[in-house]
Amino acid sequence: MKTDPRIAQFEKMIREDPENEMGHFSLGKAYLDASRAKDAVEPLKRVIALKPTISKAYQFLGEAYEKLGDRKSAIDTVTRGVTVADQLGDVMPRDTMVNMLRTWSAPVPTLKASTAPAAVHDPTASLRAGFRCSRCGRPDSQLPKPPFKGSLGQRIHANVCSSCWKEWIPMGTKVINELGLVLSSPAGQQAYDQYMVEFLQLEES
Repeated sequence: MKTDPRIAQFEKMIREDPENEMGHFSLGKAYLDASRAKDAVEPLKRVIALKPTISKAYQFLGEAYEKLGDRKSAIDTVTRGVTVADQLGDVMPRDTMVNMLRTWSAPVPTLKASTAPAAVHDPTASLRAGFRCSRCGRPDSQLPKPPFKGSLGQRIHANVCSSCWKEWIPMGTKVINELGLVLSSPAGQQAYDQYMVEFLQLEES
């Protein structure tokens, strides 16, 4: 069976850095995309063990359990995920998981009255009507301008908040170092961009 190059990259990343939650997250998602739900379970569980605040990991793990026919584990995981996402103000993954629970006729945890985080002034961020971050779902702190030129820079500006972009910067450095990427080469830049899109949860158009 031919190995998916995305899966091979992510497997290499976690072999070289077993504590890298992004590598485990990306590998779990890649397994799900490849209809390998059974393989997706362990890396997604590892994400939650390493960093329990990555709310999207609970969603994907719940999806993996559901595809495997383990509804009980799916409900338990997604219920925890709703609570985590609600506490963090991660609106989009929270609402997705709430809908999953309702589809399964499972109880939904009591949500906070307001899920929006307290406003914090960030002089590097601006607001745009209708903006909502693709990664955390928060409707504030849009980047003031694209972080770099090109269509991907424009997509990031349109869909990613300042906080999530700041989280990516050190993670991007880890990706370069651990995979030995040479950004001056087309292949290296493509691999880097792929990790960035995965981390920021930008849907391909």
